[in-house]
Amino acid sequence: MHAVLHTVGIAVGCALALAPALLPFARPARRWPHVVMALGMALGHLGGLFLPAGVLALLTAGWLCGSPSRRAETGHHIQDFVVMSLLLVLTAFNDPTPAGASSPAHSHGGGSLTAVALVIGVAWTCARLLHLLPGRSPDRRTLSQNACSAGMAASMAFMTALAL
Repeated sequence: MHAVLHTVGIAVGCALALAPALLPFARPARRWPHVVMALGMALGHLGGLFLPAGVLALLTAGWLCGSPSRRAETGHHIQDFVVMSLLLVLTAFNDPTPAGASSPAHSHGGGSLTAVALVIGVAWTCARLLHLLPGRSPDRRTLSQNACSAGMAASMAFMTALAL
C-alpha cells in the first residue's frame, strides 16, 4: 500500500507540473520549465543514476530561469527548482537500511534527513500557499504560477512524509 501511495504521489506531482504546459493558451516559452519539473521529479524518484540526472535537470532549468528577464518570460523562480532538488537529495541519502530489512520499493528510505526534508517541504508549501491569498496575486498569470508551485510543493512534502 505504501508503494501505491508513493506512486500516486509521483503521478500527481508530475501531472501538476505538466498541467500548465498542456493548457492551449500557454506560450512555448512557458512550457519547457513545467516539462523539466515533471522529468526531474520522475527521474529523481527512480533512484540510482537517475537521481543525479534529475537533480541536474532541475538545477539547470532553475539556472536558465534565474535571470530577471527569463523569470518574466517563463514565470518561474529559481527557488522552486532548487527546493525540489534539495528535497530529492535529502530523501535519497538517508540512514542505511538495517541488516535483514527489505529495501524500499523506491529511492527513499526514511531517516533523519527525510525529517529535515519534510520540514522544508511543509514550509515551502505554506510559503507558496500564502501567495494564493486574496489580494496577494494581482493577475491571473501570477496566480496560476503560484498555484502550480504550491501544488508541486505539497506533492513533494506528501511524498517526503511517505518516506518516513
